[in-house]
Amino acid sequence: MRQVVTIYNPVKVGDEDEFKTSLSAVAQQHGFVVKYLTTSVDDPGFAMAAQARKLQPDLVIAAGGDGTVRVVSTEMRHSEIPVAVLPAGTTNLLARNLNVPLDMKAAMELAFTGQQVSMDIVKVYNENSRKPWYFTGMAGIGIDAEVMHHVDEGLKKVVGPVAYVMSFFRQVNNSVQRCRFRIDGKQVLKRNVIIFMVGNTSQLTGGIQLFPEATPFDGSLDLLIGAPQGISGWWRVVKNVVLRLGRRSTLEFFSGKRFEVLLHKPAVWEMDGDPEAAARHWVFQVVPQAITVVAGEPGPLARIRSRIR
Repeated sequence: MRQVVTIYNPVKVGDEDEFKTSLSAVAQQHGFVVKYLTTSVDDPGFAMAAQARKLQPDLVIAAGGDGTVRVVSTEMRHSEIPVAVLPAGTTNLLARNLNVPLDMKAAMELAFTGQQVSMDIVKVYNENSRKPWYFTGMAGIGIDAEVMHHVDEGLKKVVGPVAYVMSFFRQVNNSVQRCRFRIDGKQVLKRNVIIFMVGNTSQLTGGIQLFPEATPFDGSLDLLIGAPQGISGWWRVVKNVVLRLGRRSTLEFFSGKRFEVLLHKPAVWEMDGDPEAAARHWVFQVVPQAITVVAGEPGPLARIRSRIR
């Protein structure tokens, strides 16, 4: 039988015995035997992914929230071992962008029957890093990162994504930062910004297309910058981005393969929802077709069938 290694966050999947029983039954139906590895508070998946690479299974499954999925999937880069996602978090961004069902049983079935597609990831450095980080979806500096840093984890367990909205309103009057951006080593931008985001994927919770042109299959990244201020400024953003009313006059969008950003003063940042320590200088670079993921239909896969394995 073929082997699948499942790396899961025991806090996120709920009843572990039920989770394992259900997944093992689906795997057996498709001719797989499952080996389980659990993440921990001290290690969100790095050592487990390294162990999976040594085992050389036919499939790796990442089960948990966005943090678990980010670590496991990016640590499998350049391995040619496909990664499937079982969404068990609050936002499940990669699952949404790969059209993976948010229903756990349906996602288990798709893990063994979905399409295997080569996907880009993002490599990022800053002055605090001894080695690069990697992420799959989005990273943010400014109010986006402040929201992630200050979200109430207890409240998040009760009300889900609404906790992020509540955290946002506590940060809505954040001050403007002076920033310099360099795109692909050539185009230089100088802006006063409140929000700065790099996108490899497009979709947020609720089907909101934050980056309308972003796709993790095109070998490029998208950049969003803006300085909406106060409730009225953010309401214009909501109308533009969420309700899709009017022009996106409050935000600027750019695309490229490499973005460098330098802030006037240190600020916290986040990648795929994980808050990180404050810094001033970052370099974001796309790594084309770095991982193989299992994805569902319909969606952006219809436009990239030539890359489906």
